[in-house]
Amino acid sequence: MKKINSELWALFWTQFFGALNDNVFKNALILMITYQGVSLMGMNSSALVAISGGVFILPFFFLSATSGQLADHFEKTSLVKIIKKIEILICFLAIFGLIIKSYPLLLFVLFLFGLHSTFFGPLKYSLIPSYATKDNLVISNALISSGTFTAILLGTIIGGLAATNQNNLWGLKFLLVLFATLGLIAANKLKPQSPEDIAEKTIAIDWNFVTSTRDILNLIFKNSMVGILTIGLSWFWFIGAGLLSLLPLVSKNSFSGNEHVATLMLFLFTIGMGVGPFLLEKLTKGRVYRFLIPLSLMLMTFFIFDISTVLSHKEKWMALNPTLTPPSGSAHLSEFFQMKLSIRLIIDLFSLSFFGGFFTVPQSAELQRITSRIELSRIIAGNNIINAVAMVLVSIMLMILHQRHFSLSVIFSLLGFLNGIMTIILIFFYRNEFNKFWRF
Repeated sequence: MKKINSELWALFWTQFFGALNDNVFKNALILMITYQGVSLMGMNSSALVAISGGVFILPFFFLSATSGQLADHFEKTSLVKIIKKIEILICFLAIFGLIIKSYPLLLFVLFLFGLHSTFFGPLKYSLIPSYATKDNLVISNALISSGTFTAILLGTIIGGLAATNQNNLWGLKFLLVLFATLGLIAANKLKPQSPEDIAEKTIAIDWNFVTSTRDILNLIFKNSMVGILTIGLSWFWFIGAGLLSLLPLVSKNSFSGNEHVATLMLFLFTIGMGVGPFLLEKLTKGRVYRFLIPLSLMLMTFFIFDISTVLSHKEKWMALNPTLTPPSGSAHLSEFFQMKLSIRLIIDLFSLSFFGGFFTVPQSAELQRITSRIELSRIIAGNNIINAVAMVLVSIMLMILHQRHFSLSVIFSLLGFLNGIMTIILIFFYRNEFNKFWRF
């Protein structure tokens, strides 16, 4: 493995604790909504779980363009430190919401966590080339990507455990402030950028959402390769956000699992994203092979459809054996492992996320490699805008499907179908690289 310098490790821990905090709060809130049967404004708990994902990423849509301009206009590490201080204030507002048990306020706090990530995202990925050489981009992205998904994994577990006893949430309150503080400590160790990595204040800040978004999207799509890489990365977040919001429902409704089973499923889904990128770097020795992009998505499609098959079998069995089905949300981990098809589901979830890591890391590294550093923050911000649109769309789609009482097996089949369509599109765009691999 290529050497990772201290600056990249400081960036790793800064983003790690930020992602950890986001997911501790988000997953605790989702499980609280799911298992307390919370309803707001005519929406049931299933619809609220789906819309929670949209609430978190909504700021990416409206403010990513501005965040990218700010990141290219100012010295990036100074902005990181300011954002990390604001994160601590958001955590205190979260504590207040938990104390008064106000779900509207907690959803607003979730929005603020999304706002924090909106401004941090372009900084995180555009700082990687400042701390890594072009030959080191794959392992550097693998490190940051693995750190992000490890943080998602740990945040999922910690958030799930913290939400188990919903009458005593002091552990959750303490950890939110602790992780935000550790993130600020790591940010203070970031080495300031060199002058050539800053656009020398030539990037104007356009506060108009419409024109700034238009300009950044034009910047992305003036280069067809940057455009297709951005679309591919955004598609991953469409599928990933949808699947993550569905897993607590798979646990509760399809396997009658309690919060620990839901946490296990989220754990399995995210751990593959942490393992996959490092194996990819080892196999490719740091090179980017574009054929892996559509090939990985093809394999993801297979496992999504297999999960749909598992859920279909479970739904039929539960309909035929209602007296043998445990009450929803009551089954412990030991009971889950005794259920038919539970092991198959575990393998599917891990494999799906494993190939998700193969899908995302080459695209992130290639995007950084072919983009000028003085444009990179804006390109990443534009990518975040399209990511946000993708995740809002999947949240709305799932909310509608839940409200119309579509079964989980049908929903997974629909996601698999859409993923298959995107696979065909990417095979077309990468057809030369894909054909070389196929002939080999």
